[in-house]
Amino acid sequence: MRINKKIFGLAFVVAALFTSCNKDNEGAIYDGQGSNAGVSFTASTLSNVEVPASNPVFDVEIVRGNTSAAATGSLTATLKVGDNEIPGVTVSNYNFAAGENSTTVKVDISPLEVGVVGNLTLAISDADASIGGVKSATMKCSKAYEWTSLGNGTFTDNFFGMESTPEILKAQGFDRYRVMAPCEAYRTSPAAAEDTWVATWSAPYIELWVEDGLVFWDEWFTGQNYDGDKASPIYAYHPSAFDSLNDAEFWQFSKFLDAKTIQLAPYYYIDSLGGGWNYTQREGVVIITLP
Repeated sequence: MRINKKIFGLAFVVAALFTSCNKDNEGAIYDGQGSNAGVSFTASTLSNVEVPASNPVFDVEIVRGNTSAAATGSLTATLKVGDNEIPGVTVSNYNFAAGENSTTVKVDISPLEVGVVGNLTLAISDADASIGGVKSATMKCSKAYEWTSLGNGTFTDNFFGMESTPEILKAQGFDRYRVMAPCEAYRTSPAAAEDTWVATWSAPYIELWVEDGLVFWDEWFTGQNYDGDKASPIYAYHPSAFDSLNDAEFWQFSKFLDAKTIQLAPYYYIDSLGGGWNYTQREGVVIITLP
């Protein structure tokens, strides 16, 4: 999806703000503010933004009422996730040419982790802000991975006896992969017609990533319901999802075997039953080969 990096504001609302006062008060927003007079955001709450992780920069529009001369100035940017402030987020200076009533500043949210939603507050200094204008604006922002297809690889689940040749995507600049619809080839096969455990859907993808040389993943739905009960779906979890296995000593079987071969050792868990099959300490349970 093409990401629109620019936050478009309702500039006409601000224009109305500057022109709606009567003649007796005309010019009040400029007094004592010099060439930077009348700087404002278009609204106090701006649209949410998601930017690509490879280029986590986007534009925010600001406007002004006094356009008689060129003007420049600075803003402040504060980004929080919950109550925690994320340091290192920056916003560029603004620059208005003479006669120009709108411009943009660039916000760089590089320090924000991918997939985390932050609350960003931008502020104009009191000296530069318009009287009665919007000098502080907030928005939600996040970073997203950009995915590139590597082609078709292989997926083998030796526990369920599934094999497929799914498309595999890689996040640009990251050791992160998506194995697309790996269980669908079995779920829609003639053999599945005789399998009473087969569900009506399966995971759209398995997302894998590498940390300290080991492979982790978000749990995926195997396309199997225990004993055919749709209230008992079987998911494949990484051992770190369980308190008793949440230690590096239990993660060693999920790894790259070579540059193209990934081994996963999942816990096939049925939440409704509170149990399943623990294969987290086994070799060769799930094998994925990259193109």
